[in-house]
Amino acid sequence: MRALAGVDVGTTHVKVAFHDDTGRCLAEDRRPTPRDLPGLVAAVAGGLRRCAERTGRPPEAIGVTGMAETGVPLDAGGRPLTPLIWWTDPRGAEEAAELARDEVALFAVTGHRATAKTPLAKWLWLRRHEPAVLDGMRWWAGAPDAVAHALTGALRTHETLAARTLAYDPAKGAYDAGLLALAGLGPDRLPPPAHAVEPVGGAVAGLDGVAAGTPVVIAGHDHAVGCWAAGVRRPGDAGDSLGTAEAVMVPAAAPPGPRAALDLGITADPSLDGRHVMLVGGLSSSGALLDWLLALLLPSSSAADRYAALPGLLEDVALPTGVIAEPYLRGRAAPAPDPGRRVTLSGLDAGHGPGDLLAAAIEGTCLHTRWTLAELTALAGTEVRRLAVFGGQVRVPLWMRVKAAVSAPPVEVVPAGDAVCAGAALIAGHAGGSLDDVPVLPREALPRDPALATAYDAAYERFLASATAPRPPYGREAR
Repeated sequence: MRALAGVDVGTTHVKVAFHDDTGRCLAEDRRPTPRDLPGLVAAVAGGLRRCAERTGRPPEAIGVTGMAETGVPLDAGGRPLTPLIWWTDPRGAEEAAELARDEVALFAVTGHRATAKTPLAKWLWLRRHEPAVLDGMRWWAGAPDAVAHALTGALRTHETLAARTLAYDPAKGAYDAGLLALAGLGPDRLPPPAHAVEPVGGAVAGLDGVAAGTPVVIAGHDHAVGCWAAGVRRPGDAGDSLGTAEAVMVPAAAPPGPRAALDLGITADPSLDGRHVMLVGGLSSSGALLDWLLALLLPSSSAADRYAALPGLLEDVALPTGVIAEPYLRGRAAPAPDPGRRVTLSGLDAGHGPGDLLAAAIEGTCLHTRWTLAELTALAGTEVRRLAVFGGQVRVPLWMRVKAAVSAPPVEVVPAGDAVCAGAALIAGHAGGSLDDVPVLPREALPRDPALATAYDAAYERFLASATAPRPPYGREAR
């Protein structure tokens, strides 16, 4: 068996892992994601070295995936002009609002709505407030692109990442010159897309634990890579990517109408192989909601210790909790966009404890996912046969028990420690070949408790009534 490296540049962690040809993990390294490009490159290079030391051999190919939107402007020498500009950075909100004045036309081209997290909104902000940065920018590099560039010296991207810039036309397979011109940029300032199995280049000499010339591919956007590895490849499948944020993904035969998609707050991305449209509904605070609650409940503990305490906190929780939680820590993007929506709890009383509060948050994310999936499948005109679930939360037994009981279609879980990282490694293993030959990771059917499912059917109706009820503005912006 070969050793294949996967690199996943996530919002919270950078993960590097070696896998064999079946996706079995041989070694892994996980570090907090640095905020600057040199730190990010050092974390990846160190992860590759440590995995090579643990396995006793170098990787035969390297696949890079990660978050979209986050990126960095590079000068002509490939040096960063700023720290990483994160998708969570609020700069660009005013510019996004200006772009949204013609939102139907914008969606018809890009498959996306204008939000502050998109690079186009960030470029417009830079043009207005820090024009010297854009004037000195030779290339914009998304986070996965920048890592692959550091490993190979060549700058490319993948279509699933380019589509997230808000300046890419998936139907034409090219950047839109008119949209880029709004920021005074041209298509030559962005990395050209490569296919998932098309090598960006060979690894440069001097990387510890990596042989010079080792093929490096940009596997694609993390959600798309996880879906491909989980077998979500054609209409009738659905994927649920769990992490700091959560994304529900449904392949469709054709793009949706712009007005209907905008009303739902969804995006229409290219699939990893470009054969279908991937309808995506996101929840920005899935794992992030649990992180926040654990920090409130255990303020003096480290993040690792909080998660170590989680099984004990959830051990005696009776399901369902009877609490209806709206899980919108950062507003709601889909399926009913409401940026001012915030976390609400109804039904909480003195008989509930910390574990009930955490479990209610988990229930809220699962109920929201059911709602999102129902809207996506109706828009796609498909009947979902199964829901493939992957990501960090699969390690939380209570989360998976709730997920199985709440979900309308049967749930299959990908038990791999990191399906996205494994998917990137498997795709790299077919560099120069066919994406269709990439194997599907092992999946396990989650057992569904019929009595619990019936109870959650009633909870779902209560959740929908709460989530669709008008609310006054919440949060700091209301004050």
